[in-house]
Amino acid sequence: MKKYINKIAIIGSALCIAYSCDTDEKVVDEILAQVGTGAVLRTIDEDNELVFNDETDAFDAGSAYTIVLEEQDEEGGALLESVEIFVNFDDNSEGGTDMSTTEVSLQTLAASDFTTGDRGLPQTTVSYTSDELIAATGIDESLVVGKDRFEFRMVLTLTNGEVYTNTDVGGPVSGGSYFSAPFEYFPVIACSITESLAGTHSYVATGIIPAPGGGGACSGGDLSGTVTWSETDDEGVYTSSDMGFGQFDDCYTGRGPATGEDIEIEWDCTNLSPDGEVYLKEGVVIPSDDDEDAEVTYSYTITNVSGADMTIEFANSAGDRGTVVLTREGNVDWPVIFTANND
Repeated sequence: MKKYINKIAIIGSALCIAYSCDTDEKVVDEILAQVGTGAVLRTIDEDNELVFNDETDAFDAGSAYTIVLEEQDEEGGALLESVEIFVNFDDNSEGGTDMSTTEVSLQTLAASDFTTGDRGLPQTTVSYTSDELIAATGIDESLVVGKDRFEFRMVLTLTNGEVYTNTDVGGPVSGGSYFSAPFEYFPVIACSITESLAGTHSYVATGIIPAPGGGGACSGGDLSGTVTWSETDDEGVYTSSDMGFGQFDDCYTGRGPATGEDIEIEWDCTNLSPDGEVYLKEGVVIPSDDDEDAEVTYSYTITNVSGADMTIEFANSAGDRGTVVLTREGNVDWPVIFTANND
């Protein structure tokens, strides 16, 4: 069994070079035509809508995971007998009870559960609601945390007795542009955005250190001020008036606050994740990359949340860093989900 898939992987690598990894689906036909045996379950589409609400301790209504699969074998799909789908739960949260489970059989699809797709091959859509996945794995829904995940594994059986699963495939088959047939999927559970974090928040920054060799000289004192987070068109994503909480102004004469058109903060479950770059020209912040000669990215690590106060260790790719206590506008408590970062 494995030698068939290995042959596909080898020829797939060769064709990847010959065709410059062209995504034309007909390349798949050419590979199987040359190999003459084997089978794959190609991923046609994947839609992960599993979203957990930390306030209600339940999945949002409509939470589901959907995959569209296409079976291909040397007889154009005629050898398809069945596809068995297994699932388990992977608990990625720290502390508390580990709810990780061993895999169980979720469903077995017969050849009759497939219809003929656009390419003349067997195709099917499988979709599972969060309720179905909870029932199958036996987990306690109230203990789920964003970033946990369900794991799916497929087993393809042919009428000639051959059986294929994730352990039988190599790189060009499992994740290549031709096949995308991993036989396994790992949908991560997202977190529901329960409220807006936009506002003008006050801060006190301490332990400010300039980038090594960057020519900065910091005052050595605590920095206090405000930072404004503004909503964008994407829910849970915000622009910031200063990614460094006054650090640039304190350590570098005339540099200006760390902001710009291409830097944002994303609320990612228990984390706040900066995305994008702050651009510099001759040591001064500029709004875009039109004429920049340097750029820095930022990282935030939340270490403690208590009511309206959030403690963040921040740093940029140049080496500037510090710690800030960020107090939410109006002394409103930060969402409770962030307390997962408390020591």
